[in-house]
Amino acid sequence: GKLTTSNDCQQNVRNYFDFLFVASKVSLILEKNYAMEETINAKIAELKQQLTGDLFQDGELMQEIYELKKQLNPAIVDNPAEDDDDGCLYCGS
Repeated sequence: GKLTTSNDCQQNVRNYFDFLFVASKVSLILEKNYAMEETINAKIAELKQQLTGDLFQDGELMQEIYELKKQLNPAIVDNPAEDDDDGCLYCGS
């Protein structure tokens, strides 16, 4: 077989540490995204508790909820069916 040289070992170690660095950055990004998602979901829940059931009175709250939902799932803009909530805010159901 091929003998591993010192340079090969050093390169492998550098590659490993580069990988760990990138992995730690990805982990931090995922943690921040999760925290942001949790904050948005909490705000949505808070706003939903303020809904009265009167479409005209709830209009601003519903719009704010929708804006927050778009941050979590931008696809709902073009495909409202993607909104997995318990009822579409704008479909009249």
